[in-house]
Amino acid sequence: MEIPYLEYFGLKEKPFGLTPDANFYFESQTHREALEHLRFFLMQKEGLACIYGDVGLGKTILSRLFIDSLDKNIYNTALILNPIMDDKEFLQEILTELGVPYDNNLSKKDMFSRLEDFLLEEYKKGKETIIVIDEAQLISDETFEFIRILSNLETDKEKILHIILFGQQELIERLKQPYMRYLSQRISIIYKLKPLNLNEINHYITHRLLKAGSKGFVQFEDNAIGLIYNASRGYPRTINIICDRCLIALYSKTGRSVNDKIVKSVLEDESLGTFIEKKEKFFISKRGIYVLVVVFLSLLILLIILSFFNIIPVMDIFKNIFKIKGG
Repeated sequence: MEIPYLEYFGLKEKPFGLTPDANFYFESQTHREALEHLRFFLMQKEGLACIYGDVGLGKTILSRLFIDSLDKNIYNTALILNPIMDDKEFLQEILTELGVPYDNNLSKKDMFSRLEDFLLEEYKKGKETIIVIDEAQLISDETFEFIRILSNLETDKEKILHIILFGQQELIERLKQPYMRYLSQRISIIYKLKPLNLNEINHYITHRLLKAGSKGFVQFEDNAIGLIYNASRGYPRTINIICDRCLIALYSKTGRSVNDKIVKSVLEDESLGTFIEKKEKFFISKRGIYVLVVVFLSLLILLIILSFFNIIPVMDIFKNIFKIKGG
């Protein structure tokens, strides 16, 4: 599908798409810290790690980049993007990802033995095996129990399988449940991804425009970036939604600089969906609070003036309201 503003802004591709694309990856401080935690996890040869955060913080692209960054001569990797399956299907997915041959007619016990034999053989060759699971909050209790069993695979000295869970906040809430303690106690690394800060959003927007082929024709002004930060709360996916709409609006006005007026018009557009609408309600509530404060102060001043001229016995009113006993 042709995107109308690309040629106008001198772009080669859409800069603010929603599909995870490693080419557009922006290493924020929180992403850098998450990767450092995972590298430490591998150095310590631990069994289980967990990276979690809200929707739209870049967990999927981070999981792919982490796997791509590993030396294939040292690590075997399996990436599971959709863990909605029972434990046998989960085991089959792992075997497929690792390239271990198996017959569908094999029992779960036999397939598990195939996996164990593979891990031991690779360990003897000096290779480690990592399983990365995205959307881990969707894993069933049955499969979580199987993951606990997988985490038991080890030699006398160290683990021969490393499992990394990427998930949303719901994952942590599940791991806190009493029946999950046997699994959660085995997780040695837990890191929470954070939204971008205001300064990072500026660099993030510029980075994506440059990756899309921008030569500087289109700019986002500081006041516009401030509004985008407030509306998105620093969530990259929401930033992308807003910025894409801003480029469309700017294209329709044949402009070259996204300012606060453009952003405000975009945020007022109901077609942005429920997520942005919640932000708009938040802004309205802030204005509402401001109005209430002004009204309250105005009434207070009026009461003081009326009391001064003995028109209304204000102190008597306050005494009745707060039940203050007269001296």
